[in-house]
Amino acid sequence: MDGCRADGVYVSARLIFRHWWKRLRHFGAGEGDAQGCSREHEILQNSVRLGDELVPPHPDRGNRLAKHLFFAGKLIVSAACFWYVLRHISVNETLRALSTFDIGWAILAVLVGVTQIPLLALRLRAIMLGLAARPARLSYLGATAVTAIYAMIAQILPSLAGEGIRAWMLIRFGYGWGIAVKGVMIDRAIGAAVLFAFACAILPLPSALTALSGYRTPVIVVFGGALILGVYSLLLTPRMAPWLQRWRYSYWVGSFAADAHRVLLGAQGTRIFGTSCLIHVLTIIIIWLVSRAQGLSLSAPDCAVLFTVMVGVLLVPISVGGWGLREFAVVSLLGANGVGPERAVLFSVCFGLVFMVSALPGAVVYVLYPLPTKGAVFDVMNRAV
Repeated sequence: MDGCRADGVYVSARLIFRHWWKRLRHFGAGEGDAQGCSREHEILQNSVRLGDELVPPHPDRGNRLAKHLFFAGKLIVSAACFWYVLRHISVNETLRALSTFDIGWAILAVLVGVTQIPLLALRLRAIMLGLAARPARLSYLGATAVTAIYAMIAQILPSLAGEGIRAWMLIRFGYGWGIAVKGVMIDRAIGAAVLFAFACAILPLPSALTALSGYRTPVIVVFGGALILGVYSLLLTPRMAPWLQRWRYSYWVGSFAADAHRVLLGAQGTRIFGTSCLIHVLTIIIIWLVSRAQGLSLSAPDCAVLFTVMVGVLLVPISVGGWGLREFAVVSLLGANGVGPERAVLFSVCFGLVFMVSALPGAVVYVLYPLPTKGAVFDVMNRAV
């Protein structure tokens, strides 16, 4: 995928250079010196802006090394969590729990997981429609293809790399780098914000798990504080964004805040928040189905509490995809309520495997669906000319 991205950027750069060189020669011939110089300056400025839209800054070796070290640290954390959890597991008890596993409920959970992909695509397209005046060539089918491929890649690569590839795929549909990155960031932010809102509504419910081993109040305070801060910042954006855009180093932050305010509180806001809530509800249903497959007697409030824990750990960027850290949290939570560590680990691992299997259709989409190859170049050219 990185090789394809590099080839696409190289071809785009060649097309841009050829396009603007022809325009430079055309306008430079037959005009006065002053007018020609002015026109050359204007063309070069447009070329720089166009290059900024299409080609992101190339990371230096120091940044690459830092990313590799950070990923290695996440691997170590995941391995350490698994090592700690597996120390308390009996192989015989694990095999006994596997013998009672009902594959039918697991298949149903996978099907529910697959239905989340079109909903995620609906949210992504709504965000991109709110960001850009015209949606380029990103139809609902195209957004579904991008989401399916991203869901597959997210199971393999680190989250940051997966988001970068998703932004690159959006560029193939005609968006600039700035719009694509903002769309991906808003999509991630809205998912986290709705999770915080769900947590604040779920944790006060009557359930044996809501105690969270005595940490319920701090968790509610953290999630609620983050939600209030986000909502307050969103409402203050019309006043803060112009102030932030006055300075060079905070200009992009102000621009992102203004775009997020326009998207989330605009015509697409209802669709974005509605699909986000439905996606989280389906995740709670998946947790319930996995518990049924394993024979655990978990009520709907119990599954909702597990949802806040199992999905919430994904927001902590210290492990690979939440693996290891999620198992540690589930063992601690269910163990305090009488569930053995073997069944708790099996439950958490099966939950992760359900989403891995649900993402497999992305491989078929990657092979069969042709992403646009020249849309980004020519659409951005038309906007710059």
